[in-house]
Amino acid sequence: MSKQITVGYDGSAPSSEAVLWAADEAVARSASLRIVSCNQLPLAGDLALGWAATETFASLLETSEAGLALARSTVGNVHPELAVTTESFMEPAGPALVEGAEPDELIVVGASHHEGAAAFWLGSTARYVVRHSPCPVVVVRGAASRGKPDRIVVGVDGSPASERALQWAADEADRHAVDLLVVHSWLYPYLSMDAPPSPARDLTEVDAGCLLDSAVESAREKCSSDVVGQLVESGPATGLLAMVRDGDLLVVGSRGRGAVTSGLFGSTVNSLLDRCAIPVVVVRGADD
Repeated sequence: MSKQITVGYDGSAPSSEAVLWAADEAVARSASLRIVSCNQLPLAGDLALGWAATETFASLLETSEAGLALARSTVGNVHPELAVTTESFMEPAGPALVEGAEPDELIVVGASHHEGAAAFWLGSTARYVVRHSPCPVVVVRGAASRGKPDRIVVGVDGSPASERALQWAADEADRHAVDLLVVHSWLYPYLSMDAPPSPARDLTEVDAGCLLDSAVESAREKCSSDVVGQLVESGPATGLLAMVRDGDLLVVGSRGRGAVTSGLFGSTVNSLLDRCAIPVVVVRGADD
């Protein structure tokens, strides 16, 4: 079980939601909460326009510390028993959040303001942390359900990453005493819309059903919560988005594809980070 949860805070609405979500989760896990704020000094050209580096540094640090104090106070009002520490860094948020993280910890961030190609080219803290973190990462977009999720939803595909995601989701379902929905999406790529059903397509569906049944059985062995399986004929991201609802927590595995490949051609994780309105947990596979 995680002994520390680290959450990034920059004063934005998504990061404020991330702090509140992380605080609730820390209490559920009997873990401590670490709130991190990051700033970067202006480029040298900006400093040459009349900004003194020392004054700029002091101003940024003062603003950061004030924001952290507000975040800590907000958390303390809700969870006075929670152990909270704060840290301020003068470096990009992504590296600061993942540096020193342990595999059994948890990192929480607010969703990026950029989506799709913009998130790749302009940079996204959430995507950086997901790609580089040694521990599971929770990305919070919008107002997240607080206290505990209504249901845990996990996507499976038979990969080592999805098996670890299934284990994480089962533990989380038990921790919050909520139901677990296991979703497997499948597609038969060689069938046109107007073609009649084929034995090959039927076999593909049977194989998908067997994979789902195996995952559901495994989940039932791992947790005492109610476990239900759902087979969806769809692409993985579209299928998962169709299954989630407000109040859910979505868990997926990451295969650790390179930044350029996943950024240009798209991946299930990136698509979910762009489009999902509920918190998304990304669990890396053992082979990443």
